[in-house]
Amino acid sequence: MITIINPTRLTRQPFFKDLINYLDQHDDVILRQIKAQFPDQPVDKLMEEYIKAGFILRENKRYTLNLPFLESADLVDLDLEVFVREDSAVFQELKAKVFQTELRNTTNAAILIEETDFARHAQTLSNYFYKVAHQYPLTEDQEKLYAILGDVNPEYALKYMTSFLLKFLKKEVVQQKRRDIFVDSLEVLGCIRKNDEGKYELAVDFDRGFYEAIEKARNFPSLLSFDYR
Repeated sequence: MITIINPTRLTRQPFFKDLINYLDQHDDVILRQIKAQFPDQPVDKLMEEYIKAGFILRENKRYTLNLPFLESADLVDLDLEVFVREDSAVFQELKAKVFQTELRNTTNAAILIEETDFARHAQTLSNYFYKVAHQYPLTEDQEKLYAILGDVNPEYALKYMTSFLLKFLKKEVVQQKRRDIFVDSLEVLGCIRKNDEGKYELAVDFDRGFYEAIEKARNFPSLLSFDYR
């Protein structure tokens, strides 16, 4: 089966996904066969769009795939649209790759550094913001985060989430008396955890040495490093 990662408006269409897998399994396909296979779709209109985009070739009234399949995972960039066969070696290589993301905000100089897989299945804040912004399907864990945050503005969320995390610069344990969606989200993400007294402890790496160097050089109030593996 052909998988599309980071699809565009055009390539995320269910018919497009069904069509390319159909063409991948059949030779010498004519338009009549496609219409018979997908009777409920506006085949003529959509086929012209796919041909214009270069994904489908039409020669002698026959239709074939012309997808830019990923040939190597070595130099692939995160968020690149990728066409790959699930039974291929390159797909396994792609799934094994790890990428680093950074989230910054204008309220403070905190930087959230996270690690993710190419498909962005990892439970990170960067992946959550990315998928919600692009309206991509969420994982089960990401759905839990959506139940708390919804379609929140990333800058707004980062303001309050990083401000709470910065409290750990001076304290080993932080108390939160009132229910707060941003604190709840940090707990779901695994950034913080509750101890036996119901108070919060930091549960991720804090690059204090790097923070101190940055603070001296640029007078930044903070820099945090988070590692999700």
